[in-house]
Amino acid sequence: MNILRRYVLLQFLRMAGLCQAGAIIIFLIADFIENVDNLIERNAALTDGALYFALKIPQMVFLSIPVTVLLASILSLILLTRGNEVVAMRACGASIYQVAAPLLAASFAISLLAFFLHESVVPAANRYGYYIWRVRIKKQPVENFTHKDKLWYRSGDNTFWNIAYFDPAKDAMTKVTLFRLGPDDRVTQRVDAERVEWDAGQNRWRFRNGAVYRFGGDGEIGHERFAVAHFPLHDRPEDFKKTGKNPSEMSWRELRRYIRTLQRSGVDVTRYVVDMWAKLSLPFVSFVLALVGVPFSLRSSRSSGLALGVAIAVLIGAGYLVIFYVGISLGHAGRLPPLAAAWGPNALFLAGGAFLLSNLRS
Repeated sequence: MNILRRYVLLQFLRMAGLCQAGAIIIFLIADFIENVDNLIERNAALTDGALYFALKIPQMVFLSIPVTVLLASILSLILLTRGNEVVAMRACGASIYQVAAPLLAASFAISLLAFFLHESVVPAANRYGYYIWRVRIKKQPVENFTHKDKLWYRSGDNTFWNIAYFDPAKDAMTKVTLFRLGPDDRVTQRVDAERVEWDAGQNRWRFRNGAVYRFGGDGEIGHERFAVAHFPLHDRPEDFKKTGKNPSEMSWRELRRYIRTLQRSGVDVTRYVVDMWAKLSLPFVSFVLALVGVPFSLRSSRSSGLALGVAIAVLIGAGYLVIFYVGISLGHAGRLPPLAAAWGPNALFLAGGAFLLSNLRS
């Protein structure tokens, strides 16, 4: 049986490789057609243009893996059925489940690989590709897209930051106002500063050219100006760099930390929680779709053509996407619990695939 498993697995991997290569080529051609005018207009260097498209490949791979696995599982089994190879396997004592097992195991392994790709490679490639596009190709200064303007941030020690201008590259801020609250949520101190810089050696913030206002319980206000001052604060530059990020630009762990920060600030995090669970469920779509596609292809007769296999894959994939994005929209709106919104489609298709597989004649 080991020979049989290796043979079926080899057929699946060969088909998956062809489908994946075709998907990447189609994605690249479409992206090139969309952006070639900008590249020519900006007189972009050939190396920058090539690097920009190369850095988009990890995201393209992640997005196309579910369809690739679904197509590969359906087409490989249809080809084996048309060549009477499935009949020969069953004549040698192999059950339908033994034929399908290598494909499902490979699909699950690919899902784990997709999760690793989405957690580590894709975010880094997207960030660097964004830098190439904005700085090297569109010739915009780094500050134009790294600076964050007009930020409000609440830290865990009941301190509110109002920042007019933040430079993540230099860990520096301009026109900063701090409001420090007491246990009764009354403002006890206000700090205004023209510039605030992170002192990495001392592991603290350095406030320049500002004033401190202290509000006493009896209504008295103390006022003191300073050229340079330091205050006991828990916040670090990384906390402000996460502010305002799009969930699609963060890994699952980064998004989880971001949600905890927002929760401490009293912000409604429903939308972010839904996106966090979706980041876990999306990589396993490959296995889910393969589990549904395998029974369909094994039920096909020898007269089933490749066109039918492609049609089945398109219908299954389109059906899943409709249900998935409807669930995400309902989760964002608060109509579904975040876990159900993100994992509901996977659970539904897993149950359907398991039912179809169990009803195949062994």
